[in-house]
Amino acid sequence: MLGRLLAAAAACLTFAGAADARPISDKGMTVEEIAAWVKSTGHEPKISKTDAGQPYVQSVTDGINFSVDLYDCTENRCRAVQFVAGFDLKEPMPLAKANEWNMRQRYLRVYVDDNGDPTFIYDANVAPGGTYEALQDDFDVFLQFLPDMIKHIGWE
Repeated sequence: MLGRLLAAAAACLTFAGAADARPISDKGMTVEEIAAWVKSTGHEPKISKTDAGQPYVQSVTDGINFSVDLYDCTENRCRAVQFVAGFDLKEPMPLAKANEWNMRQRYLRVYVDDNGDPTFIYDANVAPGGTYEALQDDFDVFLQFLPDMIKHIGWE
């Protein structure tokens, strides 16, 4: 009996916490909404476009450039984002070093381009059912990895 009461209480607390969450539209977010959210995190956003004309948001944290790329877009609303940090290295990063990172890290993966420069990527779904709090949590995870990224690639 006590176990069922505790489970019910926990469910109520979870539901109450969810009630306070700020939902993201089930259709996703626009690039302008992403930029406003990035600004709300204390970073200065800049909306840019890829060579193919796809919008994304650029910013900087602790001297490191990052972008928020948008995916699964319909009618200017996107249901997924990708946090991206790329680095230009003096010496190419060996694929074995990228593979080492990818085998040890759970959330963030790294790719190496033709010049040996690494790009770290973290994916997040924002819709359906997403909240600004969940998006912030994903962003916080990405930011927590920045020192590890820099250490792993020896970037200064």
